[in-house]
Amino acid sequence: MRLVIVPLLSSAFLLAACHREPPPMPSKPFTAAGVGLRLEPPAAPDCKPDTTYRAVLHWSWKSDLPKTDVRIGSPTGPLFARSNDEVAQQETGNWVKPGTWFILLDRGGDQVLGAIQAGPQPCP
Repeated sequence: MRLVIVPLLSSAFLLAACHREPPPMPSKPFTAAGVGLRLEPPAAPDCKPDTTYRAVLHWSWKSDLPKTDVRIGSPTGPLFARSNDEVAQQETGNWVKPGTWFILLDRGGDQVLGAIQAGPQPCP
């Protein structure tokens, strides 16, 4: 019976060791050193919170292995774009609205390289 338990315990340990906690959600927009991240346009053309619009996300990362993912809403949110280049861009559909987060991750997913949030225009 001991021979059966040891493999089961070993398997449980290996599965636990493979589980990584996702990187934390940034509390404000930022970029790590060597990272560029911008949204064009950065906000909807009006001050209405329910306005949706198209935008282009631009990013860059100086690295020997510049593999990046962009996720929407959080570091574990839906995948929006993926690149193997130091400089990349991706157009959105007509779904960006004030408050939408774009999270730039290294491909391994364990480091947030930058975060930007679509914002409202300054209102009169």
